[in-house]
Amino acid sequence: MSIKDMKLGRRLALSALGLGIAAPRGFAQTGAYPSRALKLLVGYPPGGGADILARIFANKLSPLLGQPVVVENRPGAGSTIAAASLASAPPDGYTLFFAESGILVGTTIYDKVGYDPLTLTPIGALGNLPYSLVVNPAFPANTVRELIDVLKASPGKYSYATPGVGNIAHLSAEMFQKAAGVQIVHVPYKGGTPALADLISGQVPICFVSLPPALALARSGKLRLLAVTSAKRSPVAPDVPAISETLPGFNAAASIFLLAPPQTPAAIVDRLNAAMCTVMAMPDVLSDFTAQGATVETSTPQELAALFRQELKSWGSIVKSAGVRME
Repeated sequence: MSIKDMKLGRRLALSALGLGIAAPRGFAQTGAYPSRALKLLVGYPPGGGADILARIFANKLSPLLGQPVVVENRPGAGSTIAAASLASAPPDGYTLFFAESGILVGTTIYDKVGYDPLTLTPIGALGNLPYSLVVNPAFPANTVRELIDVLKASPGKYSYATPGVGNIAHLSAEMFQKAAGVQIVHVPYKGGTPALADLISGQVPICFVSLPPALALARSGKLRLLAVTSAKRSPVAPDVPAISETLPGFNAAASIFLLAPPQTPAAIVDRLNAAMCTVMAMPDVLSDFTAQGATVETSTPQELAALFRQELKSWGSIVKSAGVRME
């Protein structure tokens, strides 16, 4: 399920915004908020895909709200540290979270995370971000089908790297194993950069990682990009197949969305959703997100809440079937 399945609500929201033209007037009529800087939490280190997208978003949101929007990185534990920080923040609209699907299954993977994802206040969906399936250039597979054949011939022989335990890259790999009927050994890293470094050096032969860095390295011949994890090919790499072309129905893209602390007032939520939709309708934002491999699909808070429930079920089933667990 994606936000495209709930287009009607989004179209109504965008119509009310006048595609951003009428939004600033509405903002001026809503009172003092915001009267100081906002903090935008990111659950990953600086320089990664989520961090880049968050900074693109923050730079456009700031002038629209008339206040600084400061990105604050809180990496670790599949971004559950950042989610816990959001959960304990005052519900005043000054702490937001640029989040992705991994936080929805944090309570299944970790013993103590300090938050319940269903109590976090949804502002709206921003879009989705596919991951990539890459191999070392020396690996004897040029396609997903060839990779599956190699892995089936030697169950458990090969390993794969991801940016960590429990993130969507990891869960994409677990979904791939189940769909393809193969066995590969997980080697988690602290981020995509060290994972790719070991892939290139030959320490690990396979990797599931964000698309933009993989695409750049593939173009320079340092790795082989076999596929993307989204249901369809990415507009930023139209020549790269989707895994679904080999395994029909496969879709393991991460949703990205904006959240606020529990019990944030509806008036603030509505204002932030309007600002968010205005930002995401800007042509340069659309272009910048596309360059990072992301697809923009905005939503209402209610649509995002429905997506939460659906993804909790779908990703949760992957976590449980794979036995992913951290103490």
